[in-house]
Amino acid sequence: MNRIFISYRSSDGKKDADRLCADLSRLYGADQVFFDKQDLRGGHSWRSAIMAALGTQPVVLLLVTPELLGMAHPEGGRRIDRDDDPIRGEALTAQANGATIVPLLTEGMVMPATADIPPPLRFLKESHALKLRTEDWADDLDKIVADLATHGIHPLVSRDPVRPEKRSWVQRMQRGFMWIGGIFVGLVVIGLLAPDDEEEVPPSPPPYVAATPEPVPRSGQSALDVSGIWWSIDEDNRRLRVQFTVNNGAIQLQTDAFPVSWYPEWQAYAQGVRGQGLTVNEVRYVGQGVLTDVMGVPRIEIPYQAVTGDGRGPLDTGSVVLNASADGRELTGQLWSNGEQAESPLRLVRSP
Repeated sequence: MNRIFISYRSSDGKKDADRLCADLSRLYGADQVFFDKQDLRGGHSWRSAIMAALGTQPVVLLLVTPELLGMAHPEGGRRIDRDDDPIRGEALTAQANGATIVPLLTEGMVMPATADIPPPLRFLKESHALKLRTEDWADDLDKIVADLATHGIHPLVSRDPVRPEKRSWVQRMQRGFMWIGGIFVGLVVIGLLAPDDEEEVPPSPPPYVAATPEPVPRSGQSALDVSGIWWSIDEDNRRLRVQFTVNNGAIQLQTDAFPVSWYPEWQAYAQGVRGQGLTVNEVRYVGQGVLTDVMGVPRIEIPYQAVTGDGRGPLDTGSVVLNASADGRELTGQLWSNGEQAESPLRLVRSP
């Protein structure tokens, strides 16, 4: 019997719902968590299956996202105001069956004003809301687990044994982020100071190299121009290609995907989530940030996300701070992992 039901607006809540489902399934067991992506079987009526699950009086975790109430209907007005809206139907069915509803406020959200909530759903204002923020995920998850315990729903294992598992997951990301984070941060800093030039991307080198290449600026390239291709070099001399794109003062980071087989920790993570119906074969990093000037020294500060090779995630988040060397050949700094709550050194070299 499903004792936890995840309700969300798929247009903007899917990523958080996916991640929440994976974490709760690991803690409580997949059979305790109802999530439409994995619990709706082919040939079955999705509405009937959802209503049947709600009839078991689970705790409903309702993800509050911008489009939960704000999504427009093709015929005009808001979806939430129409009787056929699935989110509206789930909330009303849950209330009618005596289920407990816990609103989860995602990143940047507050509980909607009473006037913005349709009259039949205003009972939600009486519910005790919790937070589910990307950058504070671990702490917020702890509070959700504690709240579920007040409703008689307890994890299969205590939280203490789970923590190291989560830290190990973050560590594996941290190693990848270490170089990736440095990569986009560097992109940001130098790209903002120089003209936005297009440059040819060299072919990818083999994933393993015997030694660190000697970085040399291209002819006519400013030492403070970080746009283009850089290589993040890890402690085992593996190189990951990172591209920074500068456009009107905004810097974007995109890395090549690397296989989870590069690192034992990533392999363990991939095996762990495979039991939850999630497949992770590759990981890449993306981000966008800004450049500041600290006493004449360019400084890059950028938030990052680790996602799967095909863009699912985020698997982890954090921030990177990088400073360019005087000759513009290197970017060095620190990577902060939100999951690990720790810093790691970063080093990037310019593509020759």
